[in-house]
Amino acid sequence: MNSDRIYYSHDAEMQALRGRAVLMLVFLTFGLGIGAALAVLFSPVSGKKARRELAESLGDGLNTGRESIEPFMKRLEEQFNDLRKSVDERMKHA
Repeated sequence: MNSDRIYYSHDAEMQALRGRAVLMLVFLTFGLGIGAALAVLFSPVSGKKARRELAESLGDGLNTGRESIEPFMKRLEEQFNDLRKSVDERMKHA
């Protein structure tokens, strides 16, 4: 920690760190709120259109994610079945 303060107990130091973290989160939340409000105020599209575009983008992203995960899931299922067969065979011979 880069601080010139001297703390006489570990608890006091931890309390000061928590206080700084809370203050930082408050300012971050405040800044995000102001940024969101300004984005809505100066947005070139209407709210209805923006919500529709956001929903379409999220839907496209979900579909793309599912398509990219599907081959991996199939391969994982095949490997799991092979592993299960291998374990069953070893259990029979044990």
